[in-house]
Amino acid sequence: KIPKPDGEAGRPGRGGYNLENALKWDAGRFKAFKQGISNSCRDDCNSDRGISSIFYICLMLTSFEALSHFSELNDYEGCWPIGDVIQMQLKNTSAKQR
Repeated sequence: KIPKPDGEAGRPGRGGYNLENALKWDAGRFKAFKQGISNSCRDDCNSDRGISSIFYICLMLTSFEALSHFSELNDYEGCWPIGDVIQMQLKNTSAKQR
């Protein structure tokens, strides 16, 4: 299985990594994956709860669907790309609401 890179996705140059580069998928496949997760988070995970609570709700709601459309996620330890996209989506949403 492919391990998760050190650091946080979306923070290259600050101890993190670029998720698209880490996955090494073609651009269209990556865009479809990221958009699908983002849409699920926006539709299913709106809440006034804290980000950590929402993260786990989104992870449970989106993982099955993501795995059914992107079977290659099974190659990654703990399907970490799903969590990374959810985390980025929630941070972006939280920043926009401030």
